[in-house]
Amino acid sequence: MDWYYQQNDAPQGPVSEEIFRSKIADGTIRPDTLVWHDGMPEWQPLSVAAPSYAGGGQPPPVPEVFAPAGARATFDELKTCARTGPKGNYWTYVGALVLWQILGWGVNFVPVAGTVAAILFVFIQKYGMVNMGLRGADHRQLAVGDGFIGFNQFGRAFGCGFLVTLFTFLWALLLVIPGIIKGFSYMLAPYIVLEHPEMSVTAAIDESRRLMDGNKWRAFCLGLSFIGWWLLGILTLGILWLWVAPYQQMTFGAFYRAVLREKGPRPAAAA
Repeated sequence: MDWYYQQNDAPQGPVSEEIFRSKIADGTIRPDTLVWHDGMPEWQPLSVAAPSYAGGGQPPPVPEVFAPAGARATFDELKTCARTGPKGNYWTYVGALVLWQILGWGVNFVPVAGTVAAILFVFIQKYGMVNMGLRGADHRQLAVGDGFIGFNQFGRAFGCGFLVTLFTFLWALLLVIPGIIKGFSYMLAPYIVLEHPEMSVTAAIDESRRLMDGNKWRAFCLGLSFIGWWLLGILTLGILWLWVAPYQQMTFGAFYRAVLREKGPRPAAAA
C-alpha cells in the first residue's frame, strides 16, 4: 500500500509502506501530520489514520510464537521469536555492526574531536542496534540503514543514551547494586523513544520504569542465559559473537514486546 503525506502544506508521495515507516521513525512524519492512502475518504492526522504507527495505539502484531495474551512469555518463546524472523536479517545486522566498527576505528584517529565523536557514537550506535533488534523481533525485513537511525534522530538518541547513563551513574555512586538495578529499570527507554515520537525522553524513562517493575530480575536472567554463547565465542576468536549479538538484541526486542502485552498501555493520566 502506498501512502501520501503533507509537508510544508504540500502533498508528498506516493511512498511505499517501508519508506513511510522510515519517515515516521526519523521524525519527518509526526502524529499530527496529515496522511492519506487509497480508500481513505479524506486526509487525516497520522494519529487518527494509523494510531499504531504514531505510537499511540497497539504495538505491531506479535509473531505467533508467544503464549496467548495475558500469559507471561517464556525465554524459549522470546528466543524463538528472535530466531524465526525474515531470512537475511542476521547478516544485515552484522553488516551494520561491522560498519559501525569501521566508523569507530576511523574517528579514533582524529585527536580530541575523535574522542568526543567516539563517545557520541556509543549512544547513537546503541540506539540503532535497539532499532534493528526491535524490527527483527517484529519479523520485519531489516536494512543496514536501520542501524544508523540515530543520525536522523540525533537529539532523541543522544538524549536518551546520555540521561540513562547519567541516572544509572548517579545511582551507582551510592552503591554498585542500586546502580545495576536502576540500569535495568531504564533499559526499555530506547525502545519507547523509538516508538513514541510524541513523548519526551524523560517520560520514556518513566515509562520504562513502569514496564520494568517486576521484570528487572527476569531481564537479568534473560541476559545471563546468553553468557554461554559469549564464552563459547572466545574459542572462535570472536567470530561466533557476530551471530550472538543480533540473536540477543532481537530477543530483547521480543522481551519489550512481551512486557508491553503483559503490562498493558500507560494509564491515561500518564499518557
